[in-house]
Amino acid sequence: MVTERTVTRRAMLLASTFIIPMIWASGAAVAQSADIGTVDVKNQGNGLPPVSAPAAVGSKAPPGSAPALSPSQGSLEAFQPGSIVSDKVIQDLIPSSSDYNETAKYTPGFLSNNPNGLLGDSKSGWRGYQDGQFNITFDGIPFGDANDPTHHSAAYFPRAFLGSVIVDRGPGAASQVGYATYGGTMALRSLDLSDKFGGSIETSYGSFNTFSSALTMQTGLIAGTGVRGLIQYSHANTSGAQLYGKVNQDQFLGKVEEKVGNFKLTVFASYGQEQYNNVTGITYPQLQQYGKRYGAVNANPLTQQFADFNNSQKATDMEYVKLEGDFGSWRFDNTLYTYSYWYPQLQNNGNDQTVEGLITATNGAVTGVTVPTLTNPKPSTKTAVLGVASTDVVGFIKNNNYRAYGNIFKGEHDFDAGMFSGTLRAGLWVEHVDNTRLQEYIDYTTYRTFPSLGNGPTTSYKLNLSSHITNIQPFVEYDWRPIEGLTITPGFKYESFTRDHNALVNQTTLQPLNYSATYNAALPFLAVKYKVSDEVTVYAQASEGFLAPTVSALYVFNPAQGGIQPQRTTNFQAGAVYKNGKITADADAYIITASNFPIVTNLASGQQIYQNGGTAQYRGVEAEGTYAVMNGWSVYGSAALISAKYIQGQFTGMRVGDAPDYTATFGAVYDDGMFFGSLMQRFIGDSYGNNGQKANSATTASALNFVKSYNTTDLVIGFRTSPRHDFGLNNQMKIRLGIYNIFDHRNTVEAAGDPTGVNSLNNTKITYSFLPGRTIMGSVGISF
Repeated sequence: MVTERTVTRRAMLLASTFIIPMIWASGAAVAQSADIGTVDVKNQGNGLPPVSAPAAVGSKAPPGSAPALSPSQGSLEAFQPGSIVSDKVIQDLIPSSSDYNETAKYTPGFLSNNPNGLLGDSKSGWRGYQDGQFNITFDGIPFGDANDPTHHSAAYFPRAFLGSVIVDRGPGAASQVGYATYGGTMALRSLDLSDKFGGSIETSYGSFNTFSSALTMQTGLIAGTGVRGLIQYSHANTSGAQLYGKVNQDQFLGKVEEKVGNFKLTVFASYGQEQYNNVTGITYPQLQQYGKRYGAVNANPLTQQFADFNNSQKATDMEYVKLEGDFGSWRFDNTLYTYSYWYPQLQNNGNDQTVEGLITATNGAVTGVTVPTLTNPKPSTKTAVLGVASTDVVGFIKNNNYRAYGNIFKGEHDFDAGMFSGTLRAGLWVEHVDNTRLQEYIDYTTYRTFPSLGNGPTTSYKLNLSSHITNIQPFVEYDWRPIEGLTITPGFKYESFTRDHNALVNQTTLQPLNYSATYNAALPFLAVKYKVSDEVTVYAQASEGFLAPTVSALYVFNPAQGGIQPQRTTNFQAGAVYKNGKITADADAYIITASNFPIVTNLASGQQIYQNGGTAQYRGVEAEGTYAVMNGWSVYGSAALISAKYIQGQFTGMRVGDAPDYTATFGAVYDDGMFFGSLMQRFIGDSYGNNGQKANSATTASALNFVKSYNTTDLVIGFRTSPRHDFGLNNQMKIRLGIYNIFDHRNTVEAAGDPTGVNSLNNTKITYSFLPGRTIMGSVGISF
């Protein structure tokens, strides 16, 4: 258990081993007569912004400088802890087939792994916040599932579509919209449009028969029109690190900008389709029998693990129209958007992949489908299943479709009022989401569904419902600049979140439910930022975050009985950023109290209700920095010390799930224009699985979901050349080889499930996922 004393001691160690050398290095750098930072701050005609400018990151920073080479860096405009992953890092150091989670893995406190290797869904988090407890946005638009704001990382925005990724470890300003400002925001940005015609083609091949290709085409500025455009296509497929873990993915993107007077109009559209087998975590007995590559999918049609009974096809799209510009003394930014997620074909699922062998109508969970009622929640009688032979394999088919429609409006105005001068910013986010979900049982031996066999709703369906969200979020904030360099920003946001739940067969209860609830929250915000010099910014923040109540709270007979309210965070954070041409360095400390964790309460009647229960506290320090040594060489380090535990409720004193007690990354990056590469080692500390630490009578049980510390080491080498330059062509070729987890570690990275009441490893309540081992990917790309 990480105590406050431990955090303090580790913080002092972090300062002595990481921050102090960075400060010393900055002094040494300033003393050098050929200091790249001093030169670049003056911006001596290289066509790039000065290194102190917010845009001076990655390819937009001077070549060889720390901001160009850093795997992750802070911003001199920061008012809360955050890390920027640049376009250069995404293009040069990250595997070509990766999802967006992989791009941020070197940032402080970040946790993400893909057990299926180079392609497939992964879950991310930081500080102990899990997917669904923070926003993910694309070009400022929050997106996520309609039941909870969770994500399917392989279904949206592959690595080739990303111009940068920003991990904001805080609720953001009042103008930061989303359903989960609770834990912060992972902001994905599309590629910038270029004034020049050009593009690139990249093809990659790697471990587990993984293939990817990506095409990017920029139209450049079309003469006489003010129009620029971008078209992208990405394809990837793999056999998977997990057995039968095949994935096939195609993504398309188009983006057009046009300047009209004082306004700029942007039109964007994306579409993607993904097919894959439902590989998943495995139980300890499955591990012992089949090994770490097993993903609960096989080639035996007499078992529920058969691949044809466990496969999915998903499609997604996002479209937006953005108009921004000046109207009188006001600046406006309006984004009208829609996005969608749907199944072109019904998903196939084994009834329970944790139970090996034949799951039939008589020996599996389908037998005796319980039909609870409000007066008799746990009947002893069973419901017969019609038309299913005792030896038939049973599973269920699934459909999940949602579409969101929304608009984000922001307006701002500068006031010149002496010491009260500043910028007023106000706006409104509105969104409506429609979601239909269906899970019905099927006899896979005959391919007949239970409804078609004449069974009733409660026997035929695991769930059959529609759900609708209506969200309104107005906000206002003021950047008050009383003296030069100082900005004080108070802000306020109001959240009104309504969920209408209409179920013919509700999940868990198997009963009809028509229920509507509106959840409101008032969210104040205050930040102070002081730019000490062109190279140094310090900041402090006090704010509140919000998380919409889980839809699981409605999977009960009477949701109102629990009186559940939104989860809230109260955040206090402070930090500093130092940046010039030789060094990027930032550090922060935080203390965050998170209230209203939902807990399940069993009533005397046998019913279950969701109630607000636990309160957790997150404490820690984070730091990262890059030092440009010489001649294209740089060294990088990041570290985070994390304490996340419950301070109130039934789990008091226990650790929150998926909260490692530390993370750290150290390594070197090289880029001289022709040759480039990196060697990075990442360390993840001890943690508990997604359900966190539990108090069981048996100490063995509380350790069943304990995840030991582990580390991985990644090596990337590559070079760029222009073989056709002699022919008057400007083409550049890039060849790259990446070896990831080069020491072939196979540690456990996740334990999913609730260990409460479990006293043995030989159970089906806890499943485990593992590092995929060493993976290799080579790529060849041509830009033109």
